[in-house]
Amino acid sequence: MMFPLMRDAFGLSAAALGTITAVAKVAGAATSVPWAMLGRRYSRRSVLAICSGFWGVWIIAAGTSTNFTAFLVLYSIGAAGFAGSGAIALEILGDVYADHHRGRATGILYAGVAVITGASAPVFGSLAHFDNGWRYGYLLSGTVCLMVGVLVLVFLDDPRHQPARHAPRRGDLAAEVRKAGDGLRELLRIRSFRYLLAQRLFSGQNVMMTFGIVFLVEERGFSTSTAAVAAVPFSLGYVVGTLLGGRVLDRLHLALPRSGRVVMLQVSQLGFAAIAFVTLQITAENIASYAALFAMLGLLQGQVPVVNRPLVMAVVPPHLRAMAFAVSVYLVESLAYGGYALLTGYLGDQIGLRSSLVLITAGLTAANGLASAALYRPYARDSAEKPHREITIHAG
Repeated sequence: MMFPLMRDAFGLSAAALGTITAVAKVAGAATSVPWAMLGRRYSRRSVLAICSGFWGVWIIAAGTSTNFTAFLVLYSIGAAGFAGSGAIALEILGDVYADHHRGRATGILYAGVAVITGASAPVFGSLAHFDNGWRYGYLLSGTVCLMVGVLVLVFLDDPRHQPARHAPRRGDLAAEVRKAGDGLRELLRIRSFRYLLAQRLFSGQNVMMTFGIVFLVEERGFSTSTAAVAAVPFSLGYVVGTLLGGRVLDRLHLALPRSGRVVMLQVSQLGFAAIAFVTLQITAENIASYAALFAMLGLLQGQVPVVNRPLVMAVVPPHLRAMAFAVSVYLVESLAYGGYALLTGYLGDQIGLRSSLVLITAGLTAANGLASAALYRPYARDSAEKPHREITIHAG
């Protein structure tokens, strides 16, 4: 949302947005597993409060950058902290909810994120009227993060109590590293998990969220504040997609326990590719047409986490879930996201942003949706084996 303003302030091209995204994702990928290990050794609540909340000081610092290089460094440090939040939060969610309720629970979690995104989009879009509007945006975001850190410490009820530990000795650190290595090898022996890693590696859907507003500004001639309007229906569609998708997924899973989740994964991917292609092809003078299409994109995009996360939970034993999400979401998916963002920005400068987005968001996502059919057989086997060794903690 802030990039068109940063572009003017620093004299950047579209490739710079890809660079920002790629650097942040690589930084997050490098720290996701260490954060997950800290969450296993110490209080998950405390670690979550640090990496998702108090780490916001780096985003505040990024807003004070005097040049693009300084911004990249500070923003990447911020991303390195935030990478730990998702894996730990999803592990806690998996401990609280039983298998047949995880789709709905994941949907509610990601719907909350989308509500915040949609509500804040017009605020950030309105900052285009100020000379240093992008700086105010990062200062505001970092301040909200600090508030989140306090809220996590005060209100989060972690069902798995973890007593405080003293600073680890060198032998303890070596044991933790060996334990992490053993856990990673155990994860990679799960065939479905390997397939899910490949599926996330070749997913280009997220790039549309990064470049959508920039596309409307550069390719369709809308102002930043007008283009920002499209983020609201996208977020609303995302909310509906997560909430409705989670409920549909749970019912489909009960009806088709061996294949329902994979069916929904394919439908959401192929549907997203089709709508993305239409969005990138039409030329409309009114933002309302794009708002409707962005709402549909948001709805289909909202189904991705409520399908993918329960898929991982279904095939991975509880003690490895945090590491599984760190590897799949915040390592593999982040590297793929960053790589495709970098490629989209580069191709945008060479062949135009529209053509670049068609190749990556529509073409790659469609191919990935078709290839996801390879998940049916291994998922049916691995999900049938895991319930015999799972103990779920229920709260409330």
